[in-house]
Amino acid sequence: MSTSRWTVRRCLLTAMVVLAMAAASCGGDDGDDTPATTAAQAQDTTTAATMADTMDDDTAMEEESAMDDDTAMDDDTAMDDEAMEPAEEKVLTIGVPGDIETLDPCCANFIRSHEALLMVYDVPVIHPIIEQAGAMVGDADNLLPRYFESWEEHEDGLTFTIKIREGMTFDDGTPITAETVRFMIDRNLNTPGGGAWLLTNIAFVTQPPTVIDEYTLELKSDRRSPMVMQSFYMSSSAAIDPKVVAANATDDDPWAIEYMKRNADNPSGPYRLVSRTPDQEAVFEARDNFWDGRPAYDKVVWKVIPSPAERVQLLQSGDIDLAVGLGTEEFNALDGSPGVMVVRAPSKNMAYVGMNNGIAPFDDVAVRRAVSYAVDYDDILENVYKGDARRLYGAIPNGSAVSLGDQVGYTQDMAQARQMLESSGYDGSPVTLSIDSAKAEHQLIAVRIQAALREVGMPVEIETLPSPVFAERKVGKQLQMFVDELLAWIDDPNYQLSLTLESGVFGNYADYSNARVDEIISDGWAEQDPAARRAIFEEAQRLISDDAPWVFLAQPDFKFAMRENVDGFVLYPNAIPRFADLRPAG
Repeated sequence: MSTSRWTVRRCLLTAMVVLAMAAASCGGDDGDDTPATTAAQAQDTTTAATMADTMDDDTAMEEESAMDDDTAMDDDTAMDDEAMEPAEEKVLTIGVPGDIETLDPCCANFIRSHEALLMVYDVPVIHPIIEQAGAMVGDADNLLPRYFESWEEHEDGLTFTIKIREGMTFDDGTPITAETVRFMIDRNLNTPGGGAWLLTNIAFVTQPPTVIDEYTLELKSDRRSPMVMQSFYMSSSAAIDPKVVAANATDDDPWAIEYMKRNADNPSGPYRLVSRTPDQEAVFEARDNFWDGRPAYDKVVWKVIPSPAERVQLLQSGDIDLAVGLGTEEFNALDGSPGVMVVRAPSKNMAYVGMNNGIAPFDDVAVRRAVSYAVDYDDILENVYKGDARRLYGAIPNGSAVSLGDQVGYTQDMAQARQMLESSGYDGSPVTLSIDSAKAEHQLIAVRIQAALREVGMPVEIETLPSPVFAERKVGKQLQMFVDELLAWIDDPNYQLSLTLESGVFGNYADYSNARVDEIISDGWAEQDPAARRAIFEEAQRLISDDAPWVFLAQPDFKFAMRENVDGFVLYPNAIPRFADLRPAG
């Protein structure tokens, strides 16, 4: 066959395939113009190829005299057919320990919900990425714009002018505007979730902002806070479509909480949720029209796999690409597994033993100090966390700007522990140490605490509780002594202490109270001089250390397991993985 006739044949073949694919992609019930390859497209492509092959057979009969070129022609045809195959779908499969608790940004309180919300909704701001100890982490001290394009703090320290980025849309093309943000804040203020708590307790915002124009609004706080903009980094500030809420509101549920709990219609984020089987699977599909570009994976599939051992096995076999929620033993099992890598990064997560300051014998500060002296901290770091943790010394973790580190805290001193216990009012009665049955490390910590306190004369009974029971009794401040962990999602002393150690607050599970510490927390919100603010929070750390409401144990490293062909993981200050940012390695 001559070169010119072979060129004509290839052009005809390509044209027919393009026409067939174009015809298959027209129309559609949902109006989606996403150029994904459908079954109809595949069928029409095959038909076009068959027609072209028929033409090729006729041409071959006409060109029998040119058979010497057939082998080369067939090779070219095979290459051409291969080039026309649709690109292989990129799918990321994640093994998660449990289902999504709620899809409503206003009211998410658990990690699976936050992970899912960051797939389907966009948030106003984000922390810039820096390298730390060989890992990519979010810089807690700085913010970058997302759908807030810019913000300006006025001289009064209470008023902010916020510009919304133009050109962003929900999945159906509806623009994201200043009214979108006004509605989000108004809804959060009127719903019983974390969104309301952040606005009223951290940003001190109690009224929705005023819309100035289509992309500008003015936000006012009731009092100064250094964390107004940081509070908008949480998933509770996600851009949701007011039309969806209005369409599903009822007289009894004016903010459509029940509907939003189960649905994520018209997303603003990089993915849309296309299917979900409770307690089994959730499937997310990439948006082509996302303002910040199409994500790297075409589809992300969550597989609910309650057993951590099974998640390890499936990761090792390559049946899943990431395994979420593993403990120390599971990471040990993954050590040396071909094709698997474990991402590690220093964390500000705090592991501690809470001693209920309102329940005897821990209402006596001498008893709490005795317990703090009795614990073998090095043993816990070495044999529980296998070296993947740092020592925690006080109420502000290492790595935070105002942390005093080892200038406060306790080290093991059994003689001092016995002396303190003997000088207290403790009568020798057994105490109960409660742990969450889902936390393997906490069991290992508990037996070590039990052994250490037995040695100084305090018998300890370990109580293992199912997670929901442990949480309920902890929140109710009914546990005498307990092992727990805390990660403050905003790295600021006001946030950390007002969340856990201010008198009467929800997260003060040890029922600790110190009037001077409360005063420092209150003053810290308005203090603008960095040196003065540091000084008062250093005082707070020393006071808390002397009061010993917790045994400050360790800061476990953050660890995340994935296949080596996955890249792009970043550890943000709240340690919530942003799966939408992941990409194939290379």
